[in-house]
Amino acid sequence: MGDYAPVDLTAAEQVEFELNGRRVSAPPGTMLVDAAHAHGVRVPVFCYEPRLGPPLGACRMCLVEVEGMRGLQTACSTPVQPDMVVRTDSPLAKDGQDGVLELLLANHPLDCPVCDKGGECPLQDHTFEFGPGRTRFIEPKRHFPKPLDLSSLITLDRERCIACFRCVRFSQGVSEDGALVMEDRGAGSEIATFTGDAYEGRFTGNVIDICPVGALTSIPYRFVARPWDVQNAPSVCGHCPVGCNVELTAREGEVRRVTGRPDPNWEVEEGWLCDKGRFAYPGDRAPGRLREPLIRESRDRARVTTLEEAVDAAALVLGRGGRVGVVVGPEATVEEGFIAQELAAGPLGGAPVQRLGIPGEALAALRALPGAQLGDLDGAGLVLVVGGDPPNQQPVVELRVRKARRLGARVACVGARPHALEALGEHRRAVPGGLAAALADLELPEVESAVVLWDEADLAAEPDAAAALARLAAERGMRQLELGADVNGAGLRALGMPARGVLEAAQAGEIDVLLTVHADPTEGPGGAEWGWALGRVRQTVAIATHASPLADGATVLLPAATHREQEGVYVSMAGRAQRLRAAVPGPPGSAPGWELLLAVMHRLGAPPAYRTAAQTFAAAAAARPALAGLSHDALGALGRPVATPAPPSPNGAPAPREPAGTGLPLVVTRMIFGDAASHRSDALAAVRTGAELVLHPAEAARRGLAEGERVRLRSPSGECALALRCDPAHAEGVAYAAAGPPASGVERLLPPDRGPVRVELAAER
Repeated sequence: MGDYAPVDLTAAEQVEFELNGRRVSAPPGTMLVDAAHAHGVRVPVFCYEPRLGPPLGACRMCLVEVEGMRGLQTACSTPVQPDMVVRTDSPLAKDGQDGVLELLLANHPLDCPVCDKGGECPLQDHTFEFGPGRTRFIEPKRHFPKPLDLSSLITLDRERCIACFRCVRFSQGVSEDGALVMEDRGAGSEIATFTGDAYEGRFTGNVIDICPVGALTSIPYRFVARPWDVQNAPSVCGHCPVGCNVELTAREGEVRRVTGRPDPNWEVEEGWLCDKGRFAYPGDRAPGRLREPLIRESRDRARVTTLEEAVDAAALVLGRGGRVGVVVGPEATVEEGFIAQELAAGPLGGAPVQRLGIPGEALAALRALPGAQLGDLDGAGLVLVVGGDPPNQQPVVELRVRKARRLGARVACVGARPHALEALGEHRRAVPGGLAAALADLELPEVESAVVLWDEADLAAEPDAAAALARLAAERGMRQLELGADVNGAGLRALGMPARGVLEAAQAGEIDVLLTVHADPTEGPGGAEWGWALGRVRQTVAIATHASPLADGATVLLPAATHREQEGVYVSMAGRAQRLRAAVPGPPGSAPGWELLLAVMHRLGAPPAYRTAAQTFAAAAAARPALAGLSHDALGALGRPVATPAPPSPNGAPAPREPAGTGLPLVVTRMIFGDAASHRSDALAAVRTGAELVLHPAEAARRGLAEGERVRLRSPSGECALALRCDPAHAEGVAYAAAGPPASGVERLLPPDRGPVRVELAAER
């Protein structure tokens, strides 16, 4: 649960003191509870949680005896002092801890046999380890109607609450949504929302993890399992490129819970998860999940088969001598991408391989600057956010920026989209194509440490802005951190996989057979262009996890494992290679993508020397300089950075890109609960969002469009119809679209490289 802050016992400056008869040391300012923990002495806590900010001292569970100080002291709020004498296990300290637990249990219900927290409950554990053996209270306990749903995801059992304030402090001081409060006083105190509405937001599920009792529990997980019924696997979230560390809880062959996994150095997410990362896991068993291999015998008929026969058929289709193209999607692991490259280069005779993603030529200078990890924001004097919408597209970044601001950093934002981080400091609204000018207009303070967070899609679409930002960052000595667009985009780039080639070849009629790995290019940017090009392709072999137009029409369909069901490596947007671990096997008719690709290579008579995911990654590390020196074992539980790219040769400032089409420039945002993963999860049904068009009210009025009506958007790449919402926070002269799931068609408005585009608007009347 992350109850103790990291303590650097190797720091140059140390304070010596006595702890339970031993001479020990800790850095100045360290709280006694953390210093004791660093030296192997556990002091029980309830309210203390260093990720929530300064100690509160509300629960009194951490009482210890300090020689020379009157009464018992709270170890969570007492810093170490030179030569102080501390006793955590003296009779006086033990009596204080007994008393606190006795009072807490006076009204606490005896729900342990049915409480979801039973078996992993700090109150339960502390009672056994530090509490009295009996109670003096004989009065009836209080009772409340239970449970009370705080939202569609979280339920509250009020009689279990011990008023530790952790959930309130998270809401007020970490997510800063201000939604949760402690209502009333004394015995009437209880957790509630300030407005009385449901507790909804991007990060609400974190209060479940930090609750030290069973007061706040997960509705999707409630009464599903007990700790001794489950298996836990450390892994990485695969829903955005941040790379949050997670713990996957499995029971009876299915993932039943996802929780935060704080890393000791707090480099990535500090154990906080967004609600999509926490509650999207039911999508693995959604109706659209591919469970059985298929072989298509005609346009209208496909038959279910065994995985072995389907792999044989895939190898037959790929090996017939036709011209093959390979498309790899951003959810593919490093291992899957590497084997796809090896398959293309060897048995498929040098077939072109393309990743679905953004070409990065304009971003080379930015990526070559000194990089930062999310943990580096804690010591920054300035955080500059350029482009994007981190609260929706890289959610945990929002929490790290908010924390940096609380620690004293100045925050400045410049970009086309309004987002929650703009309220933290200075911001400039940039129209598409005007990012460089808006950046130049921003007055930045002189600070010793600055980190720039820049959006991959926005900067790639405006090369002049990318060049200007690279110059500014180099002049100011800023470190950079990319706000990536794709889950494993950085991992596929590390393999040297280009973002072009197959589409162009298919358009020219040079592709007879297409192999896709976690990819359906017809659903994303340039979907219409891909659809036309693939109409010229005779046969398709699809390795996929969920149904899609391309998978549904594939000649051979090979169901694949999701990122929660296989071993592998993702590389985060910060360049950290991290291990996925399988919590459960996939459906019986599926297999990990890397295993399917290896089987195809064997059938084609070119078996590689590697047979496992670990061996595959070792081969990739030996062949690709960016991964040199890495292995599954070396990555461990927390991952390691990949190699920094070499600085590019200077080629002058690239020219601005003119948007394709006519009409208003289009800005597309992927909303946190609007993508396919959220729409597949029944747990997120109450908070999921759809696609929509957003215009400034004056822009809507100028075009005769009314709030709520359907508007058709047309670009050179595609068209779709969306409901209109008016919002004065958005700039005039720009069309903003929330992407929604693939069926909405919004991303098909973009060209294949996600470059700038204009759209024509017309009311559907």
